[in-house]
Amino acid sequence: MESTNHAISLTNEDLAPVKPQERNWKAMNFASIWMGCIHNIPTYATVGGLIAIGMSPWQVLAVILIASLILYVALALNGHAGAKYGIPFPVFIRSSFGVVGANAPALLRGFVAIMWFGIQTFAGSTALNILLMNLWDGWGTLGGDWNLLGLHLPGLISFLLFWVLNILVLHHGMESIKKFEVWAGPLVYLIFGGMVWWAIDIAGGLGPIYAQSSKIASGDIFWVFTGAVTGIIGIWATLILNIPDFTRFAKSQKEQVKGQFWGLPGTFALFAFASITVTSGSQVAFGEPIWDVVEVLQHFDHPFVIAISVITLCVATISVNVAANIVSPAYDLANLFPKWITFKRGAYISAILALLTVPWKLMEQASSIFAFLGTIGGALGPVAGVMFADYFIIRKRTLVVEDLYKMNGIYSYYKGYNYRAFVATIIGAFISLIGQFVPEVKFLYDISWFVGVIAAFVIYTALMKLHPPAAEVTEDSKAVFSGKAG
Repeated sequence: MESTNHAISLTNEDLAPVKPQERNWKAMNFASIWMGCIHNIPTYATVGGLIAIGMSPWQVLAVILIASLILYVALALNGHAGAKYGIPFPVFIRSSFGVVGANAPALLRGFVAIMWFGIQTFAGSTALNILLMNLWDGWGTLGGDWNLLGLHLPGLISFLLFWVLNILVLHHGMESIKKFEVWAGPLVYLIFGGMVWWAIDIAGGLGPIYAQSSKIASGDIFWVFTGAVTGIIGIWATLILNIPDFTRFAKSQKEQVKGQFWGLPGTFALFAFASITVTSGSQVAFGEPIWDVVEVLQHFDHPFVIAISVITLCVATISVNVAANIVSPAYDLANLFPKWITFKRGAYISAILALLTVPWKLMEQASSIFAFLGTIGGALGPVAGVMFADYFIIRKRTLVVEDLYKMNGIYSYYKGYNYRAFVATIIGAFISLIGQFVPEVKFLYDISWFVGVIAAFVIYTALMKLHPPAAEVTEDSKAVFSGKAG
């Protein structure tokens, strides 16, 4: 592609397709990304929260396995375009929402990622705070009763320190993230392996842990189960959208598909086993489940064990934060202002905005996390539905990459916006979220991600077939739009 053909408002070096010789990520790189992403404090709290609401260990394990397989399929499918064309999510989504309209879903996804960056940063800082209390006897009372919106001075300082650690990983952009994940992903197994051993020991073996029965009424288990699957998917609803930001660096399509399979269902199953064992073990030992991994650490009485555990937890949290919660908003902001914002500048801006989200309020109890995840799934599910429909049904996996960077190409639609994508997204979000406000259809909200994806997929496909866009610039473009391209 000749850069002179591109609208300056639509591209910069970070948004342009990755050159074939620079696509060097192998299956291990994708697997290590997921190893690092899954093993983190909020995910542990979510899995542990399922035990806390009364599900049996075996039911929770089934929830994780089903959710991880669904996630794998969605991620592999949406990552196809990134691996094939080397383009990031905000560019890929221009084919469905329009070259200008793509900014709307990209910013929505970026906003959610920034919220999660704040949550993960605070979660990691709580572990760091424990380490500092063990190193300094007076740390916990520093600042007296002073607090910022409920967060006392030691917690605030820990939060800011941990925030800085996240920023340091971004120094060399995507390449530094790739290198960090290669060793950070496997490392986090150490802490969770040790916690599993501890839980088995205090519970008197695996038998008492997995013998615990469900406390949920048989008539309610179906909706509780499907709601739990939706909640787990909701954690990664954002990454489903922007997985092309990573697969664009794949050496081949096979590498991203294979790597994500190794890293997601397999890793998630091991993580679920560890989380369930620790949470249920604490229930056997203490009479109630401890779904906060940081609280579990407080039961250890050896300073060295606590220090190693906290450091590993911090590494795990940084791993998921930079991969899942910085890459997307960095590209999304670059897509909005490509002339002024590069990937690294977008990452720094996103991290600064995360400071303003007051994440400690979102982490006060498990129910607030699940409510947040349900809303995320309902809002972002329809965007994924539109992307699936456009790429696989309308485009037949064929894009005119040149036109993704033009204001007058086939993806310009009407003044840069494709109304069909917006209509499908809005209706899909309405259907999936209405149950949050109307008790009679609450079941739709309980499975909001699935409802949103299916509704938007069907509506978008119908609108594109019934009222196809008129903008067809070249013969090649016509062939792609009609699905007749090779």
